[in-house]
Amino acid sequence: MRLTGYEAKAFRAWKDCDVDFSVISFSTVAQRAEIDRTKVRRAVRGLARKGLLEFYRCSWTDDGEPHGAGYGLTAKGDQLRKDRDE
Repeated sequence: MRLTGYEAKAFRAWKDCDVDFSVISFSTVAQRAEIDRTKVRRAVRGLARKGLLEFYRCSWTDDGEPHGAGYGLTAKGDQLRKDRDE
């Protein structure tokens, strides 16, 4: 699958995530991928349109506390991530 420059860079934010614990916010993507937050929104939504990410209204911390909205890997996104790691 072809990803644009910012999409590919943003997608790297999920590199070390377990698929069951992969919901992260725009600010986390910006920090991990080292790109400007204004670019993150467009890149992440593009990845979601391609079926690689899914929006979640709420994520949870390891302690069971609500953490806010974010995007997490889909099965298709997890497979692409594994393919890119090889």
